[in-house]
Amino acid sequence: LRSNSGDYEILYWNPTLCRQITSQSTVKNLEWATQNCSVSFETIGIWPENFDGTDINSVCKDGEEQFLVCADDFGKIRLFSFPASQPKSLSHSYRGHSSHVTAVQFMHDGVRLLSAGGMDTSVLQWRVV
Repeated sequence: LRSNSGDYEILYWNPTLCRQITSQSTVKNLEWATQNCSVSFETIGIWPENFDGTDINSVCKDGEEQFLVCADDFGKIRLFSFPASQPKSLSHSYRGHSSHVTAVQFMHDGVRLLSAGGMDTSVLQWRVV
């Protein structure tokens, strides 16, 4: 299991033992089933220079590991090729919410995704074509 801390550190956990893994060599070559951490080696390219670190609210990759999507504080969802491991990775940006987007998640078919708005309290369904 991996998570992000408030100071943007990538943390690794052994859920069976309920302990943090501090040895990088233990997790170095793992392939992760999901991508929900906004700070990781696979998401370096989703962070524009002017973002303060709190602007990205949710990240998700599709099951086929082709796409990475993120939700931000500016009412947009952005679609990247996965992994977005190069700074300033190219993306397509989409608007549908009137304010910040709190969550985004690919559906199991990998073709559709859902996004949840903050102030507009709407749930939108998107199709990747």
